[in-house]
Amino acid sequence: MKFLATTVLSVFGIALAPYAHAELYSCKDAAGHLITSDRPIPECANRAVKVLRNNGLFQREIPAPQTEEDKRKAQIELERKKNEELLEEARLKEERYLLAHYSSEKDIELMRSRSLDVLKERIRLGKEQISTISQILAQLQAEQQNNVKRSSTESNALQHRANEMERSIKKTKAINDSYEVELVRINAQYDQTLKNYREIVSNKKK
Repeated sequence: MKFLATTVLSVFGIALAPYAHAELYSCKDAAGHLITSDRPIPECANRAVKVLRNNGLFQREIPAPQTEEDKRKAQIELERKKNEELLEEARLKEERYLLAHYSSEKDIELMRSRSLDVLKERIRLGKEQISTISQILAQLQAEQQNNVKRSSTESNALQHRANEMERSIKKTKAINDSYEVELVRINAQYDQTLKNYREIVSNKKK
């Protein structure tokens, strides 16, 4: 009898096994009506579906398929996060660079001074060159204006030299102007470097 009872219970359990693990699907249709079924619901193909156990307890949720707008927003969010990661990576890279190359603010100012001194010397030499050429040009112009009779060849030669001097002065001034612009750029660059360095050091102390 014990064997028979065990066998009957086993068979009964096997018969109920599929129902013990059966799932119920539940969702609301377009009209807001609740629909429940023991199989996927066609009317809810584009809606979120709750999956319940056969005892009515919540098991999981199948999210609604993404719309084109959802996909667009997800792509925008993905790109935003990617940009944030790139910015953070660049920030950490700059932090490592600054801490590796500068041990204090004095080091930054020293590098600034060295960079500016090179340009300042070039500007000084350019101004000297302009001054020298201007003197030569003045002499040529004075020579052209005196009353000494010259052949057309000599007059043309004087004019040619004067034109060369004027072009040289103009070229040197343009170069010096570019150096002046570079001075401003380098100063701004080191100002930003100094600011970033101070922020990094301050954050390290916190």
